[in-house]
Amino acid sequence: IKKKFSYNNIAILVRAIFQTREFEERFLKIGMPYRIIGGTKFYERAEIKDCVAYLRLINQDKDDLAFDRIVNNPKRSIGETSIKQIHEFSKKNSISLEMSSKKLIELNLIKPKTKIGLNSFLILMQKWRNDLKIKNMNHVKLLQTVLDESGYSAMLKNKKDLENENRLENIKELLSAMKEFDNLNSFLEHVALATSIDQDWEGEKVNLMTMHGSKGLEFDVVFLPGWEEGLFPHQKSIEEKGQNGLEEERRLAYVGITRAKKLAIISFSMNRFYQGDWIDSMASRFIEELPEKNIEKN
Repeated sequence: IKKKFSYNNIAILVRAIFQTREFEERFLKIGMPYRIIGGTKFYERAEIKDCVAYLRLINQDKDDLAFDRIVNNPKRSIGETSIKQIHEFSKKNSISLEMSSKKLIELNLIKPKTKIGLNSFLILMQKWRNDLKIKNMNHVKLLQTVLDESGYSAMLKNKKDLENENRLENIKELLSAMKEFDNLNSFLEHVALATSIDQDWEGEKVNLMTMHGSKGLEFDVVFLPGWEEGLFPHQKSIEEKGQNGLEEERRLAYVGITRAKKLAIISFSMNRFYQGDWIDSMASRFIEELPEKNIEKN
């Protein structure tokens, strides 16, 4: 395929945005230039950066960038003025932002409402460090604990919309990815590497996007991975909208296939690693519905 078609004319279309991660990781490893159309690269997605920032600060209390990102995320009544105050005190005394917060609380220089939120954040941080270093909690369980106890999961679950559903899916995918690493340090090193590689490749790039995002675009070759029951058609669509949901998914399958001008390659897994377990998969019903004369089975 590489010899016949240019990278710009090759696309990988997924049903859900979380599915791009494995392709991205692989492409970074082999130096394959790629772009994400209509979305953001996996480790640059806001919710992924938030999770990583929590883990970085737990691992290293002097990580000011991580502190800045999560101290008021989810909201803890720590406004811009207080954050500025923490920064100024930190600079003046040459201490980390976390240490600056502790000192300001000790000296009673923080507004009462802010003090409550900030103090509870610092107490949680200490608890999570104990979970990691004293209780030897593994890094995957640690992130799950952080998401629950910080209120981050609840924040996403309480606001039911497609964007937040995607965020939750991305976080599940992150937890899945973390299982490939022995400990927190090796995972954080991997993320640092993945985000530091200069991805401003010149020239041609393979296109990665969702089927929804591919409407109106065409490519010589289209790869359509993950055609499995539950993933495509998506279980949620069928559960929430019944037959209408199934029809919407079927139309999406049509969109995916018709993005290919010359060749569409559909694939599915016999089993899939999902949230820590291997689960058996079944090929999507849409594969069975394809006209025999137009397909070549491999």
